[in-house]
Amino acid sequence: MPVFALSPVGLISGAVVGVVTVLLAARSPAKRAAKVSPMAAVSGNGETKPSVKHAVKSGFGKIEWTLGVHHAIASKRNWLMMTASFSLSIILFLCFFVGIDFAGQLLPSLRSWQPDLSLNGYSNALVLDRQLSDEISQIPGVSHVFGSSYINEVPVTSSREGIEKINLVSYTDFLLDGSKDRVVQGDISTIYGDSNCVMIIRNKDNPMRVGDTIRIGENEMKITCAVSDGLYSSEMGVICSQETFDRLMGEQNYNLIGIQLDKDATEKTVQKISDLAQYDVIFTDNRQSNQEIKATYLATRFIGYGFLAVVAMITLFNIINSIFMSVTARIKQYGAMRAVGMDGNQLTGMIAAEAFTYAVSGLIVGCVIGLLLSGFLHVRLLTHFFGIPWEFPVVLLGVIIVFILVSAAAAVYAPAKRLRNMVVTETINEL
Repeated sequence: MPVFALSPVGLISGAVVGVVTVLLAARSPAKRAAKVSPMAAVSGNGETKPSVKHAVKSGFGKIEWTLGVHHAIASKRNWLMMTASFSLSIILFLCFFVGIDFAGQLLPSLRSWQPDLSLNGYSNALVLDRQLSDEISQIPGVSHVFGSSYINEVPVTSSREGIEKINLVSYTDFLLDGSKDRVVQGDISTIYGDSNCVMIIRNKDNPMRVGDTIRIGENEMKITCAVSDGLYSSEMGVICSQETFDRLMGEQNYNLIGIQLDKDATEKTVQKISDLAQYDVIFTDNRQSNQEIKATYLATRFIGYGFLAVVAMITLFNIINSIFMSVTARIKQYGAMRAVGMDGNQLTGMIAAEAFTYAVSGLIVGCVIGLLLSGFLHVRLLTHFFGIPWEFPVVLLGVIIVFILVSAAAAVYAPAKRLRNMVVTETINEL
C-alpha cells in the first residue's frame, strides 16, 4: 500500500461538495437582498421586521430567559437548522461506535487468548500429547500455553428439534478466563471444572440457545452460557471444560496448542517450539499477522475518532458562529435594553437561554433518532452475527450530553463579552 497518494476522485468530489454547499448557503440571502430597493439599501432602513401583535409571555423564569428562548424559536428555519446540526453530530457519534464494536468482533487477533504461535494436528487430529504443553511452558520467553481437544459430529439427543450431532470443544481454564469478556448471555463460571454445564458460540448459524439441554451418552448437559466467538466458529460447536470433556469422551490428546510469548522472547524461543512439531503437526507463527491486524484496527479507530473530532469541531464552531451572528443582528435591540436598565448578567442570561434552547432541542431529536438507528444497526450487525444484545449506552450518552452543553456554554462567552464591553451610546446612536 502506498504511504501517501492523492486521489483525483476524492479531490474533485470534495471541491464539488464545497462549491455546491456555498451556492446553497448563499441562495437564500441573495434572494432577500435582491428584493431590497436601492433607496432602502443606501439609507440602511431596509430591514423588515414582523409585526408584533402581543408581548412575549413571561410565564416561566426570568424575563431574560423568556426573551432568549423567544429569539431562538422566532425563526423556525434557523431553529430547525441549528437543531439538525446538533442532531446530526449525536447520530454520528451513536452509530459510529456500533461500527467500531463490529470491526473489533471481526478481528480474531484482538482476543485476549490469541496465540503468537500454534501447533495444530492435520485435519484437527488429536495428536498433541498433553505433556507437550507442560514442556513448552518451561521454555524461556513463553508467557502462556493452552490446549484444546476437538471432536466433530458427536451424536447427541437435544431438547431442541433437528439437532442430532454437535462438535465438542474443550477449553482449559486460561481459555475460559479469556472468554469472560466475550460472554453475551448466561454465566461462564458454571463451565469451570467437572460439571454438567456447557456453553455455545452465539451466531446466526447456531440453532442452540442458552437453556437447551443435550444428552451425550448417559450424561445430560445444560447450555448455561453463550459467547460471541471462540476457537472454532462451527455452527454446532459446544464448549466445555477440559475436565468435563475427559468425563464425556475419555482422556484425549490435544489437537491444538496455543502459545503466547512475553516481551523477552527471542528467535531461539520460537525455534525450540518449532523443533517440537512432528511430521503430522502444523507449526504456525502468527506474530506478524497479529501485529498487522492490531495496527490496522488502531489506524481505523484513529481515523474514525479523527472524523468524529472534526464533526464535533464543526458543530462547536457552527453554534458559536450562529449565536454570534444572532447577537450581531440584534445589537440595536440589546443596546436599547441596556439603555432602559438591563445589566450585563441579564444580557448574558438571554444569550445563554437562546444557545441552550438550540442545544436541548438538538439533544432531544438527536438522542431519539440516534438511539433508534444505533439500536437497529446493533441488532443487524452485532446481535444477528455475534449474539451480543443491545444495551442502553449510558456512558456514551453522558459524554454526548456533556459535550453538547459545554459547546452551548462556549458559544455564549464571546457574544456576552462583546455586549459587556460595549458602550451603550455606541448602539443608541444608531437607533
